[in-house]
Amino acid sequence: MVDDRELVRQALDSAGIEVLPGRGLAFHDPWGNHVQIVEYRDIQFIKDEAVLRGMGLEGLAKSEGALRELEQKGLR
Repeated sequence: MVDDRELVRQALDSAGIEVLPGRGLAFHDPWGNHVQIVEYRDIQFIKDEAVLRGMGLEGLAKSEGALRELEQKGLR
């Protein structure tokens, strides 16, 4: 999970790592593991503000789509 998927995509390109075709951002590591990069703002779970602050991630926001999904489930 990352806070900027496009930054990871650029780093993969710079390193010559092949991004797998399809939706999202995925690649195989040197050992053959399938690695999928997910942007925090697009997932449904929520971290408490104190936890985000402790991780140095204060101000990290969710996308409108993720917020809508949380609200539909009564979690926001």
